[in-house]
Amino acid sequence: MAITIHDVARVAGVSPSTVSRVVNSSTVAYPIRPGTRDRVLEAIDTLGYRPNDLARGLLLKKSGLIGILVPDISNPYYPEVSRGIEDVANGRGYKVMFCSTDRDRDKATSYIDALLLKRVDGIVLVGGGDEVELSKETVAGYDTQVVCIGRPSATFPTVRVDNVGAGRMATEHLLGLGHRRVAFVSALSESTTVNERQRGYREALEAGGTAFEPDLVVDGGFTEAGGYAAGKALMSLSEPPTAIFAANDRMAVGAMAAIKDLGLRVPTDVALVGFDDVPVASYLRPALTTVSVSSRELGAQAMKILLDQMDGQSARRRVRVDTRLVIRQSCGAGTEST
Repeated sequence: MAITIHDVARVAGVSPSTVSRVVNSSTVAYPIRPGTRDRVLEAIDTLGYRPNDLARGLLLKKSGLIGILVPDISNPYYPEVSRGIEDVANGRGYKVMFCSTDRDRDKATSYIDALLLKRVDGIVLVGGGDEVELSKETVAGYDTQVVCIGRPSATFPTVRVDNVGAGRMATEHLLGLGHRRVAFVSALSESTTVNERQRGYREALEAGGTAFEPDLVVDGGFTEAGGYAAGKALMSLSEPPTAIFAANDRMAVGAMAAIKDLGLRVPTDVALVGFDDVPVASYLRPALTTVSVSSRELGAQAMKILLDQMDGQSARRRVRVDTRLVIRQSCGAGTEST
């Protein structure tokens, strides 16, 4: 049978309310003698008592839980973002619950419902897809705060990067190396993040006097396999590109493999640039030139905003985290620099 607060009280020789005050550290208004506190703690240790978090949460009107929704936990970018959230949350005594939606609307809705039923204190929505539908009215009855990472929102605070500017920066770098047929490996059309990176790509082409060619934009589905297929499709064109900018590093890795399997060389035959600077990027050979995003900083900033909201403080509504182009060997510009 489960050990209850009454069992602890009996062994310690105190009332259940005294045990509750020790467990919840609410001894300021109701001081407890050190000897009494020690007896309660000893009884807790002897019996192996574990407080009922749900019951305590209902009492305190706080669950101590933060929900994190990401589109795809297998993408190394999202665990890094989640780690930034977790680091700040743990520092304030919160536990985190990870939910991977697989970019599926039904799955995302199910996770949102489950998190709200657990009365999580906050939810962080990560990623620029449209599979998550959440309104202020939906969370109002649960007293749950929400912050978004990577997606625009008129309802909730957001932490983002300048995807348009970053896409323009990556493309301008390739144009500056003399490339005029620069391809873009895209992903889901519903992703605001990728659409903004593609917009930056097109702006750079236009500013550089290079015509946009729809055939040079191929969907890579966010994955290595999709990037591989996109790389093969691009290199099979009658006039293939001499450079490829992929909207994330996973697709860039796949495109690099496809180029090599076709007997071509990166960067001698095809220059390559990715986005995110995931840990493996610097260990590829050639090492991957990529737009670096401080993933942990995105997560940390989002959690700080969430804490401000939960504390009833005025929270920042729009936060932007900087990006930078990390130049390695895959673009043909030489050794690593920034």
